[in-house]
Amino acid sequence: MSTPRTQDLAVIGSPSTNTELTIDLLQEATEERLVGALTAFQATQNGTPITSVGQVVGIELRNRWHEDSVFRNLIKRTGEIPPITNRQDTRIANLVVGATFKASEQGYDPEVLGMVPPTGTRVFRVDQLLLDNLLKVYQSEIVYLGKAYANDVMYPMWFKHFGSGAGGAGEAYHLGVFGKTGSGKSGLAKMMLCAYAKHREMGLLIIDPQGEFTLEMQGKRQGKQGLPIDQVMKAQGRGIQSYGIGDIQLDDWTTFEEMLISLGLCEELTVTHSANAVRAAEVMRNTLERAEASGRKSFPIAGLNTEAALTAALNGLLDAQSLQYIFPSNDPRRRLQNRVQDILNNRLTEVFRDKWQPIAELFAAGAKKRRLFGIVHDLIGTANTSVPRPVVVIDLSARGNQGRFWTEELQRRILGKLLEVLVAQGTSSLSSGDSANVLVVLDEAHRHAPSGKLDEDSHAERLRLMLRRAVRETRKYGIGWFFISQTLGGIDNEILQQLRILAFGFGLAMGSEFDRLRDFVGGDKRALELYQSFRDPQSFPRRDLQEFPFMAVGPVSPLAFSGKPLFFTAFTDPKEFLRVNKLAAGAVVAGGLPFGNP
Repeated sequence: MSTPRTQDLAVIGSPSTNTELTIDLLQEATEERLVGALTAFQATQNGTPITSVGQVVGIELRNRWHEDSVFRNLIKRTGEIPPITNRQDTRIANLVVGATFKASEQGYDPEVLGMVPPTGTRVFRVDQLLLDNLLKVYQSEIVYLGKAYANDVMYPMWFKHFGSGAGGAGEAYHLGVFGKTGSGKSGLAKMMLCAYAKHREMGLLIIDPQGEFTLEMQGKRQGKQGLPIDQVMKAQGRGIQSYGIGDIQLDDWTTFEEMLISLGLCEELTVTHSANAVRAAEVMRNTLERAEASGRKSFPIAGLNTEAALTAALNGLLDAQSLQYIFPSNDPRRRLQNRVQDILNNRLTEVFRDKWQPIAELFAAGAKKRRLFGIVHDLIGTANTSVPRPVVVIDLSARGNQGRFWTEELQRRILGKLLEVLVAQGTSSLSSGDSANVLVVLDEAHRHAPSGKLDEDSHAERLRLMLRRAVRETRKYGIGWFFISQTLGGIDNEILQQLRILAFGFGLAMGSEFDRLRDFVGGDKRALELYQSFRDPQSFPRRDLQEFPFMAVGPVSPLAFSGKPLFFTAFTDPKEFLRVNKLAAGAVVAGGLPFGNP
């Protein structure tokens, strides 16, 4: 493959290995921006022409005369030594090989660089034509999220669905996007979601604890990102199903019993110790579940939203055996008895409105309410069908559920119940031999799977354990998880270890964040130095000048076969993203504004 001499940047020098090469920059390239540049060289391996592509991860200037103490004394007086200064400078760069291709009848096939090319081998800047030729076989699978760092060439990536067949990985894997506020992580995550949306055989479930994705799917742009993600989904023939807390009908007595404790009714009854509260909730549950009249259930779980149900539950607590079961000693027993009688005689309506009704409504039936089993079945049950699968958004945010009873504990409970249903239905799909082929997106992941110690037996701890179980077990069912978070060090390490594709935006270069980052890049010093050189996107003087750089690891690109980190700059214009990926040609972009929060 011929390349113009104007592209030549360097030649391979010494010492070099088959994974990291030392290259000597040519004179005409010394003033170019090369750190992060996508470059290539050609060689012969086993008698077959090969082309290797990699990124420059660092440049070092050496002038051995300037390092001599005698000449340094001269320089400090004159500032330069004309025959030596500048003319004797040498610039040495490090080139990390990302992928190697060999010529074949189909075009180019992936290869492993198992030799070191000779010194003097020309290294040249990669252009779009070269990339298109190397990746022609994969062109239908290629997605562009931005340009190669320090290059004006689009960086090829691929996001495969989890099933078999064309464009499929054959297995599920987990992803993560991390970066401080304003690093562009939300914009990148939405572009990645659009990339997966191209696989119509793949279901998409978005768990939205902040309400951002819900509003985006309603066509209400958040921040100044401007990407019409809802129109992209609809252009792929996908239906969008959005559910708030009020649209979900919980349907089991065990969850009802847990809600009596976590949402404050037991505390209202002065039963504050966890063990006593569990027994009190059990008594109320059994009283209602077992109550019958004329052979029929008096209080079905979907019909608890009445003062009669509350009265029956409270009277169940007044039974002598129940009081003794809840409290073994007399004083707490009398206190509970007095509080229950006070509520029944004086404050029944108040307690019903403030404590009982918000819980009962979660289990009440309604024309527009759906059970979590049915919602998840819409995703998993449509596997292996030719119909484009839906995008399901579960809005657990306080903003999206205004006017309703909302607490963080309620959010955790519903998320935990959703995880149980996902695992259960995923297990069923595995037993039938079908891959669920579903991607689950969890925004603000650090809030639900934090690192560090949590109170034992707290629901926060149980939810984290459930998430750990989900990322470990659901992969074999064909369910992958996509975590989005502002922090890397604040997420549970067991979950992070399960992630296969990760993208890191600006702001993770300090403390425990940087320690985690070092682990993910295998201690690659050069890659870490390049990441640390990222400029804060919010420091640019004008919005149109902003850059949103990212470092990514994992099988996210056909140029990342070696497993080394790759660097790219995310698109700042949503129109460009839609155009180059041939997505939603008729979609209207809100103002064509750049990605990233202001």
